[in-house]
Amino acid sequence: MRHLFLAVVLAAPCVAQATEDSTHRLHREGVLGTSMTLVVHGGDQALAEQVEARVLEEVEKLAAVLSGYDPESELRRFAASHGEQKVSFDLARVLRACEQWRERSGGAFEPGVAAIAALWRDAGKQEPDAGALAAAVERAHAPQWSLDFRTRTAERLGDAPFDLDGLAKGYVLDGAARRAWLKFGRDLDGFVLDIGGDLVVAGEGERPVGVVDPRRPADNAEPLCQILVGGAVATSGGYARGFEVGGKHRSHILDPRTGRPVEHVLGATVVAPDAVTADALATILNVVEPQQGLALVAEREGVQCLIVAADGTIHRSPGWSSLEVGAASDPADVPATAGAGWPEGQQMVVAFELADPSAGGGGRRGRGGAKRPYVAVWVEDASGQPVRTLALWVENLKWLRDLRQWSRLHGRDRDFVDSISRATRRPGAYELAWDGLDDQGHAVPAGSYTVFLEAAREHGTYQLMKQAVTVGGRPFEHELEGNAEISAAAIRFGSKSGANR
Repeated sequence: MRHLFLAVVLAAPCVAQATEDSTHRLHREGVLGTSMTLVVHGGDQALAEQVEARVLEEVEKLAAVLSGYDPESELRRFAASHGEQKVSFDLARVLRACEQWRERSGGAFEPGVAAIAALWRDAGKQEPDAGALAAAVERAHAPQWSLDFRTRTAERLGDAPFDLDGLAKGYVLDGAARRAWLKFGRDLDGFVLDIGGDLVVAGEGERPVGVVDPRRPADNAEPLCQILVGGAVATSGGYARGFEVGGKHRSHILDPRTGRPVEHVLGATVVAPDAVTADALATILNVVEPQQGLALVAEREGVQCLIVAADGTIHRSPGWSSLEVGAASDPADVPATAGAGWPEGQQMVVAFELADPSAGGGGRRGRGGAKRPYVAVWVEDASGQPVRTLALWVENLKWLRDLRQWSRLHGRDRDFVDSISRATRRPGAYELAWDGLDDQGHAVPAGSYTVFLEAAREHGTYQLMKQAVTVGGRPFEHELEGNAEISAAAIRFGSKSGANR
């Protein structure tokens, strides 16, 4: 099968990111409220930066229409309007797509769910009152607009909040990738555009794609499986974002029919010819029962899916297995860390958030978000010898030396990896897990270690953070003081099921 746009992920288990001569990786934070990675194949660095500029220009144009956060966006102005009005072609297309998916899903896809989300956002220590929740559900299902697509005339109905987030990001992805490819495609082999874990790639042929495991969602974790695919890929799940209610994490994905966070599905990944379809279905498959979701996918040509239920059961659409080049894994199949004294079933998680340079004087944030600094995160033993590199993120190898401490220890020992399809996260927020294995896959003993976080930003600052830890039988958590490049960091040790929270 051949498509103009293909979704791609190199499903390598490592997290090192670097640049070969003909492959250029560019990273941004704060694009559509999340992170963006652009991997350009072919051409030189200057051309790659032109492609990035074109992508960001198109993203900005479409965000000015569809953003639910910008009070000046066309969407926000329409939501606050009264009476009939002309709307742009882009807004009309997204409104119509929302109407279509609401009908196809039997109400599992509902822009009016924003009214319900407001209750859970403000819930605090207790769940929303049953009466208030029922009223919000009724309000959510009331018509929010009427649309005459032929004349591009729309009328706002009522005053209940609504958003188009369920598929607007997919629409932006499709548009930005298409327009950048039309301008630069003749000079490239292709490019991967990843915004928040949803992927579209310009080019031809099938590519290997890695699918995040919602049971092990750390940024350096093994993918659940690998597939060869042509099309867009979107993943949705409640593991990356959500509500804290009464000290418990609840999924940000709400069932519009009940008003409650979904609990029966951990995550869903959809392969489709376009990102709008993949984006909408990935959300819907978290809401409906797996069998209902599989039936809905079967109605769409060229669409396949994988669903991970809360009990760990994996559901595949009939054509999914033909895409797989690596079988879906099970956490029970992962070898236990057998180092002396390392507690069984335990892991260490390094969670950190990259600073917004516009907020802390570390540099000016551009209209297309902020460039991600070069980052290295690793563990050393008590004698100062490197044990495990958890992350190495660079765009151009010639500047690898800016990560002074890591380069001194490791030289040019690195691997290459692109993006992985995963649920959308906050901009700059990352989690890395260490399971007690060294870089060669050998188990290490419990004991004293030091965790290092190193960051260097072009035209910014250099920062090095470190924290001594003692890995043993007791859980721990250390909060690290932020700096100009890493605004917050924490190191937690505990059970694999709970250390990521």
